[in-house]
Amino acid sequence: MSRSEFWLNPHRARPLVIAHGDERGGGLYPGNTRLYLRKMVALGVDALEIDLNLTADGHLVLLHDGTLERTTDGHGLAREQSLAQLRALNAAYHWSPDGEHFPYREDPQPLITIEEAFAELPETPMIIELKNDDPRAARALARAIAQAGCESRVVVSSFHRGVIRAFRALCPEVATGATLPEALLFFLAQLVFAEQLLKPAYQTMQLPMRYYGIPVFTRRFIAAARRTGLHLSVWTVNKPAAMKKYIARGLDGIVSDRPDRLLSILGR
Repeated sequence: MSRSEFWLNPHRARPLVIAHGDERGGGLYPGNTRLYLRKMVALGVDALEIDLNLTADGHLVLLHDGTLERTTDGHGLAREQSLAQLRALNAAYHWSPDGEHFPYREDPQPLITIEEAFAELPETPMIIELKNDDPRAARALARAIAQAGCESRVVVSSFHRGVIRAFRALCPEVATGATLPEALLFFLAQLVFAEQLLKPAYQTMQLPMRYYGIPVFTRRFIAAARRTGLHLSVWTVNKPAAMKKYIARGLDGIVSDRPDRLLSILGR
């Protein structure tokens, strides 16, 4: 498979149902945990979105924030702690469906590495976001992808231009997402019908529904992405009415904390 075959297959039914793991109770299970990975695959999603943070000793763990307080029972910066120290934490300590009950304090969910996630899900496509602007993160992920042989089923993205450039140089065979500056340039170019003058280094764009109040996924924007051969996903869509709107617009993927609702709407 080419690096983009899964994501850019024109014969694939749209949209892909992409699970997003909410870490505080808005979703079905605590995100970025082994439990979340297993439950989403059992649910029948097409792909998973996960986040990676670098440890002090160079490992990548599934963790949304660079700090530990919001989601775990730890304190401080993830990058200042070793993998062994982070493994002792409960990744779902603050997860609560109602703000009063915390079911995973009695059923702690340890942090896991990207290698463990790949081993857990040897066939599941993933969108992977690198949270650190550190070339070590790019190198660690490149090694993990090569070891797992999953080049054709992952997309790697980051808000940091430096780390995504480093990753692209290391793994030119792996599809990547647009950085914010790249996405903004594309948005401006399509406004003046100049998107085909671009030579994007990315193959996909995962973008919010709105950016500073401006709707992103206009019909013109979607058509421009189609002509450029890009895969388009919108995040994070949890309300059925919004899901139906983006289904009607023909987006390639919908990222949701509630993929069960999206699957139901799609009759799957």
